[in-house]
Amino acid sequence: MSAGLTLDGLFRRAGVRNAHATALADPPHRATFTDGARRRLTYAQADRAISAFAATLRGLGLHTGTIVGLQLPNTVESVIAFLGTVRAGMVAAPLPVLWRRQDMVEALGRAGARAIVTAARIGETRHAELAMEVAAELFPIRQICAFGADLPDGVVPLDGVFAGGAADTPAQRLGDVSAQVVAMTFDMSADGIVAVAHDHAHLLEAGVALAEAAGLA
Repeated sequence: MSAGLTLDGLFRRAGVRNAHATALADPPHRATFTDGARRRLTYAQADRAISAFAATLRGLGLHTGTIVGLQLPNTVESVIAFLGTVRAGMVAAPLPVLWRRQDMVEALGRAGARAIVTAARIGETRHAELAMEVAAELFPIRQICAFGADLPDGVVPLDGVFAGGAADTPAQRLGDVSAQVVAMTFDMSADGIVAVAHDHAHLLEAGVALAEAAGLA
């Protein structure tokens, strides 16, 4: 693995070579589990959406190193949100979509999250409303953002990131960025939910292993 390589840098490298190739595509059955039409983005379109998402987080007053909880279904938005959080210099903390209030409060409280990004609906659950309930119990969480329509008052809408046009907002971090924490996942232990930190290298190595095992070009 090349020193200094980051998730965002790898995505942008692929985009330079394949700007008009398809980068992300929703599953055909998207409408059965969340709102919004199916999306299909080229690398260039995805890169603009990632920058717009990063700019949105920065515009909300969130700072470098902020932990952002992500509870999103298997859609284009989930990738845009993850890479957008990384591009903003923050730490993405994906949450299982089946988690409800108690698990989310415990995990995000222990992690010290300050924002939640979700979807208006995942399955039959109104996740934007669920995020509001979680924020009501966790004082450090000051921002709730969501993709989709009919959002509760106070939730920042995110569908506009696909319009593009936002200025780039690269991470402002010192030292070897690839060795810094970029994501946080959660394990279950006898003492409850435990936050596990990951740097770029950990995630890239895992991705390479999966690609090789699957024989992906």
